Amino acid sequence: GHGKVHLCAAFLKEAIQECKDVLDDAAITEIIKTCNVIKNEKVAATKKKVKGQAQKSAKRDKAAEAKAKKLANELYGDSNQYDGYDEMGEQYEDDFF
Repeated sequence: GHGKVHLCAAFLKEAIQECKDVLDDAAITEIIKTCNVIKNEKVAATKKKVKGQAQKSAKRDKAAEAKAKKLANELYGDSNQYDGYDEMGEQYEDDFF
């Protein structure tokens, strides 16, 4: 994994250095733009991945809450006659958001 990154980066640096006499300002600017686009895509993908993990943990918390609510109802009786609707709403959120 990491070795490929090092080899690829070394190759590209060397290739650009070897071409510096041939490349004009516009070509160098295009290479920089390309690198920036790739960098921005990677940053965005990382943010999306982190956001996805945060959503997954929120879903787990809802499941734990539902389990705790059910246990409390079994132990102490139903404190809210609309709990069934709350659970349906939570299930809907889990399925669609």
